[in-house]
Amino acid sequence: MEENNHEGETAERNDVTIQIDQDVDNLLVASILSEISRKPPSQCFIYKVPLKFRTKSDNDTYEPRIVSIGPYHHGKESFKTTEEHKKWYVHDLISRNKTPSTSLMDFVQAIRKLEGLARECYAEPINLDSDSFVKMMVFDGCFILELLYKYLERSGERKEENAETDDDEEQGVQSHNNDQILGTTWMVYSLRKDLVLLENQLPFFVLQNLFDLTKDRSRGRSLNELVTHFFNPILPTVGAVETNSNIEGKHILDLLRNHLLPPAQPIRYGDYPSWEYTNSATDLWETGVKFKKKKNVNSLLDITFTDDGVLEIPPFFFGESWTVLLPNLIALEQCRRDYTDQMTSYVILLDSLINSENDVKLLRNAGIIDGLFNEDETVAVAVNNLCKGAIVDRFYYDGLCNRVNTYCKTDWHRWRAILKRDYFNTPWAYFSFLAAVILLLLTLTQTIFSILSYSP
Repeated sequence: MEENNHEGETAERNDVTIQIDQDVDNLLVASILSEISRKPPSQCFIYKVPLKFRTKSDNDTYEPRIVSIGPYHHGKESFKTTEEHKKWYVHDLISRNKTPSTSLMDFVQAIRKLEGLARECYAEPINLDSDSFVKMMVFDGCFILELLYKYLERSGERKEENAETDDDEEQGVQSHNNDQILGTTWMVYSLRKDLVLLENQLPFFVLQNLFDLTKDRSRGRSLNELVTHFFNPILPTVGAVETNSNIEGKHILDLLRNHLLPPAQPIRYGDYPSWEYTNSATDLWETGVKFKKKKNVNSLLDITFTDDGVLEIPPFFFGESWTVLLPNLIALEQCRRDYTDQMTSYVILLDSLINSENDVKLLRNAGIIDGLFNEDETVAVAVNNLCKGAIVDRFYYDGLCNRVNTYCKTDWHRWRAILKRDYFNTPWAYFSFLAAVILLLLTLTQTIFSILSYSP
């Protein structure tokens, strides 16, 4: 009997142990279920630049220096001075329209309704409560809008519709001279760079809603026009980009990218890894390819190759766009799979054409690169560093490179280029060769006559 009692106690203890284990597991399962959920399709389009694109010297390329926009760099000590400027600009924007009046309440209520959508636009977690997030959006959005307005007024392109506004315009110009941002060239220059950074963006619908609350409808300017007017000096195009009201963007960087892309049309591209690159500009020139500045183009990316061996490239200006704007455009395309790789493909093509300062000099002499004469080596280094770390599935110049390479492999084109380079590279060389041919013909003719004169 005693043995049976021990067996019963053991069985009871085992049952208790099993029950305890099940309770612990149930609690763990419940805890895991509370943390996991089916993730909805991502709506984000504002990212932090992946570390693989960064080096220790790239902080100025991807991180703001004087102003923080959005949550990623919000609250940093280095931006305290600019935060004071934001307060002044919010005041000026509210005071801008006298009839109908725009109140701070209008701004707050409008952004409060958009808060959920705005949060979903950011790929990284946002550690701000509702009030702090809405306040940040209002301050940052109003700051950008007032900056665009003030810049337009300062540039003298604001259209006055009646004489009554002339006094206001004169007062506005005077106030801009006293403005710590508009009154200093370097601040405007630096702001452009900060406001095109991928990590420093606001959803465009936030800006559009604030713009609709503040715009003076008699001016006839769209937000799209204000943005392109302000950022034209930093774009790589030699001429100003024309505003197209049909072009939209998810944020300012995306809008500028869409203005640089060619008009919507079916685009053929090569899939990795079957696409072709091409040789450097000097190598191509030695095999007979000629370089020409393309005129009357509708896009910076509109590069073509003709059957007679002319590579036509739209001219571009080398400046801050190459060290700030283009790297962030490439990062944007790298972060979204549904984006075309057109800007990245453009830079890859230029990277294959430019390997040294001699390549830059050749393209500059052809009128394709616009920049200071002593920047040839700087341009080459900058272009070669743009695509480091980029992975491209679709190369949009595969067909063009294929045609260029086929042309260079033709023996006649190569020999013609050698003759031209070695024997016809100057007018004197051409005339010397022509004189030698004439002398050879005369000598041959004289020889023939001499032979004929001796014949019976």
